[in-house]
Amino acid sequence: MVLPALADKLTCSSKHSQKKNKSMPAKKKKAAVKVKKAAPKKAAPAKAKSPKPFTAGKGPIPLPVKKKHTLYIESAAFFPPNSADGYVDLFQDGRRTAVAGRSLSTAIVIPVGAVLKSISIHYTNSTPNTVLSFFLRKHADRHSPSGEIEMSFINLPPAILPPDNYLTVTDTSFPDGGVIQDRFLHYVEIPGTGDFGAGGKFTVRGVSVVYNY
Repeated sequence: MVLPALADKLTCSSKHSQKKNKSMPAKKKKAAVKVKKAAPKKAAPAKAKSPKPFTAGKGPIPLPVKKKHTLYIESAAFFPPNSADGYVDLFQDGRRTAVAGRSLSTAIVIPVGAVLKSISIHYTNSTPNTVLSFFLRKHADRHSPSGEIEMSFINLPPAILPPDNYLTVTDTSFPDGGVIQDRFLHYVEIPGTGDFGAGGKFTVRGVSVVYNY
């Protein structure tokens, strides 16, 4: 019979495989390695940039800032339009024409583009009359018609004002919003100055102008 011999072979093969399995060591499972993630670094606070100083020819040009200016013109700058009328200086009391009832004038120098805020006339007037003075302009290249030449009409009334009777009248209304236009020449004319004896005196002490530029 062949079957018992085959059974013996299977038994021997089974024992041999068991011995082989016992002799081979069991494989150990590797422990999982935990990787720690690095914490995100905090960004350093941004440093405030200090403004760079302006250098000519570099960077944006700063916008101009208009400032207030005051111009004072003393009576020594006033002269009669007609030299034959002459003038007399009375020091702090101002200047008058030698021939009573005549005018004194002076130029007003203001930069183009300036915004005129006010003009004030400083004077004395012990006469009974109010004098009408003129703030005028004329064009450098052509004749200026009426309506363009006038900048302001300023009444200078008589008054007594202790201790010296020094008076001031201020005007603040001007054409073109007070903006000084290009190609114009400005001046002030004050008529009616002089010594009228018992009728009193009218003198010009000066002019002051306030403008932004």
